[in-house]
Amino acid sequence: MRRFVALLTVVLLTACNNEIDGSTRPSSVVGTYQLQSYGGRSLPTVVSTDNGGVTEVTGGELVINGDNTWSETRDYRMTTSGTTQTASFVYSGSWVFERDQASMLFNLPSLQAQFSGIAAGGTVTLSLSDGSTVVYTH
Repeated sequence: MRRFVALLTVVLLTACNNEIDGSTRPSSVVGTYQLQSYGGRSLPTVVSTDNGGVTEVTGGELVINGDNTWSETRDYRMTTSGTTQTASFVYSGSWVFERDQASMLFNLPSLQAQFSGIAAGGTVTLSLSDGSTVVYTH
């Protein structure tokens, strides 16, 4: 009977834990992530096409720091009339982690914008204000 009570206690304490898993702790999301997909498509992926040419996302990196700051570098390739150019854009801001849902709120002061993300299991999925979904992994 004592073993049963001890086992029941362990099961109940485990069930009361509201973490999705250990990867949803703020300290667990800190790190460097590589861009895997943009808009649900693998890289490189076309993000715009017009008379001026084609623009593709070719790569990127998301760095989430322990001091609640973040930076993102996104790499682009623009092709117009047979000429190809590359460019990288860097964004940065602060983040807040909501542990119960493993969600993050990213503040982007330079554009006066915010976007959300889900962080768990070594993956950060961002939902951008233009409706695009961006996935980064460790």
